[in-house]
Amino acid sequence: MKTTLFWNLMKLLLVLGIICNFAYTAIAQNYYPANVGNEWVLERTDGNQHLTYSLEEPEDPADKDLILLKIETKNPNRNKIIDTDKYFLSTDEEGIKLHKTILQVLGVVNVTADFPAPVIFFPKVLTLGDRWDVVGDTTIDLGGPDIPVTSTTDFEIVAFEDITTPAGTFQNCAKIELKFTITSERLNIDTTTSYQWLAPDVGPIKYEANDGHVFEMVSLKLVGPPPINAQNPPVWQLPSLNYQVTGSRLGEILNAKILENVEDYVTEVGNLGIVSVTGDIVPPGDGTGFATNFERKRDLWVAGRFSNAPIRGRITLFAENNRGRTTVTIDVTIN
Repeated sequence: MKTTLFWNLMKLLLVLGIICNFAYTAIAQNYYPANVGNEWVLERTDGNQHLTYSLEEPEDPADKDLILLKIETKNPNRNKIIDTDKYFLSTDEEGIKLHKTILQVLGVVNVTADFPAPVIFFPKVLTLGDRWDVVGDTTIDLGGPDIPVTSTTDFEIVAFEDITTPAGTFQNCAKIELKFTITSERLNIDTTTSYQWLAPDVGPIKYEANDGHVFEMVSLKLVGPPPINAQNPPVWQLPSLNYQVTGSRLGEILNAKILENVEDYVTEVGNLGIVSVTGDIVPPGDGTGFATNFERKRDLWVAGRFSNAPIRGRITLFAENNRGRTTVTIDVTIN
């Protein structure tokens, strides 16, 4: 009886440890991977609009040192692009910086802004309660003389949440509130409020517009950073990409150890983490993560309030060192 109680307490502590360990790992992850070639497609929940975020090389040679973030709004039923917003960016140790914008409304109204001194678009580290703003003197083109205005976007990190989209469930996502204001002597425009969710190591996965419409990610394409001096990031050498494991229960909580000593299966790793969890093991499997074992290495676990087995899903892991990052996706079945 005492032995059973002891192991039940150990399992409970393990579940808590998994959750806390995972939350700590996500703090240092990149919430907006800024590699040219990355693309995210978000669909409005009623299916009537798509948002496509893409990172491209600018066409103008004058912008060759910048990255173009292009956001297209499209009506999929008519295969028609409604408007296109362009953000010209760079990256450094402070985060992603904004140099200029060209925003389009209903395909005819253009709002342009230049920032001679680049401003922070997204800081490198996102912390709950952080605030920053982007203020610029801009012009609005309504087909006649340009109208000078001042635009202000106030950003605030208001929450960290686990978000489920058609493309999967993403943990520890930063919820960012954006308040956009235009002031002008000739125009009277109300402040609008929208929300953007960024997933660690993934980027934008959800957006709520000021009219209440919600867009969720349906697909993404992420490319790795270019190699640096021919040096390679960690290499995964897993024994298999398919794992069948047996879980044990503590009350309503099911625990399942998937892989022991994960560091043994990846070369020269400095940090491990989880990119995404999909399938039957989410959303209740919110305890997915790593736990340090007696060998001071990490085991991969799933813990959650699951019902009957079998439970199937996919987990994408990342490994990184000072030369880069690689990912691997495994299929998991819990019996």
